[in-house]
Amino acid sequence: MNWLHRIAGMLLLAPACLDALASDCVQSTRGIDSMHRERILLDDGAGTQLALDVLVADDGFERASGFQHVCPAVIDATLILFRYPAPASGQFHMQNVHAPLDIAFFDDRGQAIEMFLMATYRDDHRPLYGPGAPFLHALEAPAGFFAGHGLDAKSTRLLFP
Repeated sequence: MNWLHRIAGMLLLAPACLDALASDCVQSTRGIDSMHRERILLDDGAGTQLALDVLVADDGFERASGFQHVCPAVIDATLILFRYPAPASGQFHMQNVHAPLDIAFFDDRGQAIEMFLMATYRDDHRPLYGPGAPFLHALEAPAGFFAGHGLDAKSTRLLFP
C-alpha cells in the first residue's frame, strides 16, 4: 500500500507543479505587443480556405520574441506568422515556451514545405525545428491546430486576402 500512497501524493502535487510552471509566464511581452494583426488564409488544397487572424512578427525583435514567456492560455488563443524579407534558412526552438506548438514553414510561393509539432523543452531534450529548405514564412499555432483543420505539408498553401 505504500506505493499507492506515493502515487496518490504525486497526483496531488501535479497541479501544484503545473501552477509553478505557469507562474513563470506572462499574459503579454514587449515582442507580442509590438506585433500587428493581419488576416491570412490557409488553403487545404481541396478547395477549403480557412481565414485566420494572426499576429505578425516581421522584424528581428518580434521574430526573436515569439511565444517566449507567454502563458499557455494565451498560446492556445493566438497564432503568430513569422515573416521574413527574403527566403531564410534556420531553425526554431522552444526555449522559454510554456506550451507545445505546431509550426508550418512556407516557401516564397506560399506552399507549405514542412509541418512539425514542437514539444516544450526538457533538460535532456532540446530539439530544433526547421524545414531544411529556405522559407519565407513560418506559422506557429497551438499544438494540434493543423491536424485538427485537416492541413498537411503536401497540400496546404498560405494566401493573403
